[in-house]
Amino acid sequence: MKIGILTFHCAHNYGAVLQCYATQEFLRSKGFDVEIINYRPQFLLEPYKILNSKRVLCKRPILFIKKLLKEILFFRLRYKRWKGFEKFINTHLILSERFDKISIPSRYDIYIVGSDQIWNNRITNGDDVYFCKFPFAKGNKKYISYAASMETTTLDNNTSYKNLLNSFDAISVREENIQALLTPYTNLTIQHVLDPTLMASSKIWESFPSKTRNKDKYVVVYQVAENKNTIRIARHIAKQIGAKVKILVARIGRNTSEKFQDATPEEFVDTIRNAACIVTTSFHGTAFSVIFNRPFYTIKLNNGWDTRSSSLLNSIGLKNRIIDKNDSPQFSTIDYSHVNEKLEILQKESQDFILNQLIPN
Repeated sequence: MKIGILTFHCAHNYGAVLQCYATQEFLRSKGFDVEIINYRPQFLLEPYKILNSKRVLCKRPILFIKKLLKEILFFRLRYKRWKGFEKFINTHLILSERFDKISIPSRYDIYIVGSDQIWNNRITNGDDVYFCKFPFAKGNKKYISYAASMETTTLDNNTSYKNLLNSFDAISVREENIQALLTPYTNLTIQHVLDPTLMASSKIWESFPSKTRNKDKYVVVYQVAENKNTIRIARHIAKQIGAKVKILVARIGRNTSEKFQDATPEEFVDTIRNAACIVTTSFHGTAFSVIFNRPFYTIKLNNGWDTRSSSLLNSIGLKNRIIDKNDSPQFSTIDYSHVNEKLEILQKESQDFILNQLIPN
C-alpha cells in the first residue's frame, strides 16, 4: 500500500513544513510506504522568493528606491533563510518528482490531504487539488483529509462545498468551528483531530539537534499575524523573570539584535524547546509550546485567526493561557500533568482516525 500526502510542504513557513514532516514520520513509524506529492503551485512559492518584484514595484520613485535598497540590504539574509528551508524540505521529506496540477499521478493507493490551511481560498485561490479533484478516475483509491484547516468563519460559495467534499472517504479538520461549518455539506461524519505536530509522538523532535545560538535565558516571540503588543508583553514578562527577548520571524523585515531571522525549521523547534517562555500569535507557536511543556501566552487579536489556538487550548484545559493583546500578565508556570493526560487522549483519537482509514478491518 502506497500513501501520497498532499499539503503545503514547499511553503517556507515553519508550521507548514513541520506539520508535513510530522504526518510523514507518524505514518512511517506505523510501517507505511509514504511519499510527499511534490506539487508546488506558484501561490505557495511566490511569497518566499529570494527576489520578488512585488516587494519593490511602486509608482512613487522615492518609495521605490527605498524598497529596492531594502531588498538589497536583506538579500543575503533572505538567501540564507531560503537555503535553510530548502535543505530541510529536501533532506527530511520523502519527496516524489515534481508534478503540476494536471500531472498528479494515480500511482498511490491512498491520498491524504492536509494538514495546514489547504482549504483557505485566500491562500489557494480556490485550487481544488486540495479537495482531491485529480486528473484521473478515482477507481478504488481512498481519499482522506487529515486536520484540514481554513481561515474563513463563513463559506464564500456554500453550494460548491457539496461537490468539493464528495470525493472523500473520510474527513477530519483541525478546528471545531470548521467541523460545524462543513458538516451540512457532506453525509460523512467530520471528525475534529489534532494538528500533526501534536498527533505524532513528541519523540520525532528529539532527533533535531540542540544548537540554540543564545545560551542566555530568553523569552521567545513568534508571530505570523503581527501586533506590536506582542513584543510589549514579551518584554514585560522578560523583565519579570530576568530574561532577554528573542524574536523568531515569519518573514524578514527591519533588523534588530532581538530578531532571529534566518532560523531553519530545526532551529525554530530548538529555540522554542529551550525558551523560558513563549509569547505568540501563531497556532504552531502555541502547539510547540505545548509539545515541549513550556510556559507560554497566546495573544488574542480578534482577527479570525484566534480560533485555531482557542480550539486547541480549550480542548486541553489551557484556555487561561489565551490573553488579550492589551493585557500585562503576571508570569506563571504551567502544571502540565493534567494537560498531558488530556493531550494523550486526543492523540489516540486522532491517531485512531487515520489508522482506521488505512488498516482494513
